[in-house]
Amino acid sequence: MKYILIPTDFSESANNASEFALALAHSLQLPVRFLHSVPTPVDWSKLPKEDEKKYPETKERINNAKNELKKWEQKANKNNVEAEYSIIYNTGMDDLVNYAHPKYYELVVMGTHGTKGIEKILGSNTQKLIRQSQLPVLAIKSYFDFNRLKKILIATDLQEKSLKAFEKIYNILTKLKSQIEIVYINTPYNFKETDEIDNMANEFLEKIGIKNLKVRCLNANNEARGLGMALNKLKPDLFTSITHHRTGFDTIFSPSITEEIINNYDLPVLSINREI
Repeated sequence: MKYILIPTDFSESANNASEFALALAHSLQLPVRFLHSVPTPVDWSKLPKEDEKKYPETKERINNAKNELKKWEQKANKNNVEAEYSIIYNTGMDDLVNYAHPKYYELVVMGTHGTKGIEKILGSNTQKLIRQSQLPVLAIKSYFDFNRLKKILIATDLQEKSLKAFEKIYNILTKLKSQIEIVYINTPYNFKETDEIDNMANEFLEKIGIKNLKVRCLNANNEARGLGMALNKLKPDLFTSITHHRTGFDTIFSPSITEEIINNYDLPVLSINREI
């Protein structure tokens, strides 16, 4: 069984993400693994036990981290969620992209720090994770009561190249028993008439056997403006974006747009790279 990965630095925003992740794990019936990084002056994993006393401050940081992780492990167990934890040493979160492997994890849930940029999310490497991860990444900026999760909005370009990512994220979200809607942003440089968009949506959903899913179309000068309009008008409790790197006018949602939404809105944001 795959895990939900929860990187944490024990900050308020990380704790908010951990709380949400436990409720999500309970709903999805998935185990969780908490991950924390401790900077060390040496390779701690290879350090002989008898030499640990040479680094009392580092040893104290590690012990404190273990105590915090054990508290979260116990909290998970009280909520009927299977949990464990891992500590990585002297790597920051540099290896997070490699660590978060789809063979072992279903998705990553992590906290964001304020509105000063995506680089504040547990260090600048989270930006790298959102851009390069093969896993869905759920960013939580503020405390959000999981029980309030009633409406989910998925932004997609309705292109065949996005089908695999859409199906993966839909299969996760549909287990939450929330209302799910799709939003398509119709821009001037890639403008399509209503009938064409309807046909695209029907073909897109038919290929993965989905019926009766509402598709909203909003006209906007660009994708970022259109997604802002969608969030303000439709007011979802969770926003999901299928992203990919911009290579031309045939692309829609770049990771930078998702990062902008994370920075400017308080709702949980789930991002998945279509190149999974």
